[in-house]
Amino acid sequence: MTFERQKWLLDPWKKGGVPGPVSCFRRGFVSSGGELTLMLSALGLYEARVDGEKITENIFTPGWCDYSQRAEYNSFTLPVAPGAHVLEILLADGWYAGTISGTQWGDEAKPAMLFCRMELPGNGIVSADGCWEVSSDGPLLYSDIYMGESCDLNRKWRNWHPAGVRTVDLVVEPFSGVPVRRIREVTPVAVRGGLVDFGENLTGREKITFSAPRGTVVTIRHGEVLDENGELYTKNLRSAKATDIVIATGGSDVYEPVFTYHGFRYIEVAGVTNFEASAYVIHSVMTPHLDFKCSDELLNRLVDNIRRGWFCNALDVPTDCPQRDERVGWMGDAQVFIKAALYLCDCTCFFRRWLKDVRLAQTPEGYFTIVAPRLRRFATADAAGWADAGVICPWELYRFSGDKSFLEDNYDAVLKFVTARWQAFQQGKLPPANFGDWLNSGEETPKELLASAFLAYSSSLALKMAQILQKAGDVRRLEEIFNAEKAYFNTCFGDRLTTQTAMALALDFDLLHGERKKEVSEALDRHVREKCGIHLCTGFLGTPHLLHALSGNGFAATAWKLLEQKSCPSWLFPVLNGATTVWERWDSWTPEKGFQDPSMNSFNHYAYGAVLDWIVGVAAGISPDFDIDPHPGGSLSFMEVRYRGVFLRWEKRGNAVDYTLKVPAGIPAKFRGRALSGAEIYHFSETVG
Repeated sequence: MTFERQKWLLDPWKKGGVPGPVSCFRRGFVSSGGELTLMLSALGLYEARVDGEKITENIFTPGWCDYSQRAEYNSFTLPVAPGAHVLEILLADGWYAGTISGTQWGDEAKPAMLFCRMELPGNGIVSADGCWEVSSDGPLLYSDIYMGESCDLNRKWRNWHPAGVRTVDLVVEPFSGVPVRRIREVTPVAVRGGLVDFGENLTGREKITFSAPRGTVVTIRHGEVLDENGELYTKNLRSAKATDIVIATGGSDVYEPVFTYHGFRYIEVAGVTNFEASAYVIHSVMTPHLDFKCSDELLNRLVDNIRRGWFCNALDVPTDCPQRDERVGWMGDAQVFIKAALYLCDCTCFFRRWLKDVRLAQTPEGYFTIVAPRLRRFATADAAGWADAGVICPWELYRFSGDKSFLEDNYDAVLKFVTARWQAFQQGKLPPANFGDWLNSGEETPKELLASAFLAYSSSLALKMAQILQKAGDVRRLEEIFNAEKAYFNTCFGDRLTTQTAMALALDFDLLHGERKKEVSEALDRHVREKCGIHLCTGFLGTPHLLHALSGNGFAATAWKLLEQKSCPSWLFPVLNGATTVWERWDSWTPEKGFQDPSMNSFNHYAYGAVLDWIVGVAAGISPDFDIDPHPGGSLSFMEVRYRGVFLRWEKRGNAVDYTLKVPAGIPAKFRGRALSGAEIYHFSETVG
């Protein structure tokens, strides 16, 4: 059921300041007994109770979407006894009206609003009418995603007044994603005074149990790391306060925030010494797909860090970081990591919903933006490597799932995007490469080269989509477009491939011809080994393609050496230095220089974790279509991977490698082209040089 132009509830007494108090709406109703259906949405975030009992364990409902064009509602079926009942709904600013919406950057504050439709047994309807009352004079003085929460446990809801009703011309459709929930509870590994260490960088919120005199103000700050003095480091949070404040009742109090979340490993509790603390990890609920184990404990920890970092940033939309004043759906980050995400878990429904907002943010000309859902302060469109997520993500979702609906849902938007770029290209314009090869380790790739590479790559994927969907007319046109863009790349940049990223993109995007491909792959191998001493120089755009470009062209041994490199810049350097998630920068912290620039230094940022795609897809050799082709190497003696029930183990034995495979019935797997019948255990061996 979809609703349009509906009446919504709001608090007319609530002032427009941000962060502002949480409001509580309530309405009595009488039921004859049976089951009721409750449909709730918010421009903001809600938590609902019937007769004082929460109706769901889902949190951060109804989620985040492009509020300029749509809202989503959650639907609940609840048993109710005959008689009188009370529906109460807390409403916070959330993504719609909180600080994240842009108010601290000059956007005008707007009121959070609530949509409610309740279908009672016997066909009675409760919606936004004059029977609701509301209070913003309660315990939650504010609750904001960036700033944290302030809660006075002594206060009760009071000063009730009639709720406001406003007609909103907005489509309200069923929630199409997966819920956000508290996933697990984490206990401290160490407590030193008021400083609590949970042993891992996580996304979530604390639960604190304490006793203090009535009126005591307890302040809880959050941070990812400690500084050189062993104190909480918060400079990298920028303007986000990430602080929760709770006022004691004088008895034994238990406090957990409601409408905020933080990215942290540590909390600092001030104002009370008698307390116990734990933390809840929260993220969107998705079924895990991957188990990994190998003989190198550092590599095991890297995979764990990648997994943890992904789930830390899979909170209703794919975000870029959970700690600072950002936490938005950066498209470049999503496209570089989506293959790793699809190996880690079933995130198809999660991404399908997000892609709806990617399409809604598309400009009238056809360009995709840099973030979705859209935010005015991130209005840039057509940035090379970022806008391309509108093409790359649907393609990878199809490739991993085999579900053509991902192509069907996005094809028109993809075609519009590729066509808009082609028209600009014919006028002599390349896509703007605003961010370049973001946060590379000192080797800048020309932005024009990046733009040309992604221009051709997105066209090549659009061509594949058209072929699969049997769009014959589009196929012919897209072949012309891709061939022209590929020829331009070779003419203008084919002899200027001097950086690791330039060579990796040219090779992995298959933009080179014959002998030139061989020359560039050899040059990339030499660059890594001789010029850089087995170190990478790539940033966000080049890193996901670097190991593939090497191993796919005969240099798997060099790829393995890069993967196992322990000095900075490398994947294992952060692991050696205590990281429990993937860092935003290769050198977010080093012993020589300390912390990197705090204006851009997240310690939980999944982009560089894209290497998991190579670890599973090449080192273990389990491709999305289960054509298994392992590449044993490095110093490892064994590797074990289980992906969607397919199990592979390789183990080195002298100059031989033994393989063990198990494939569930119903999965049409192959081992290096040989069909496996499934539901059996297979053993293979080979001699290696």
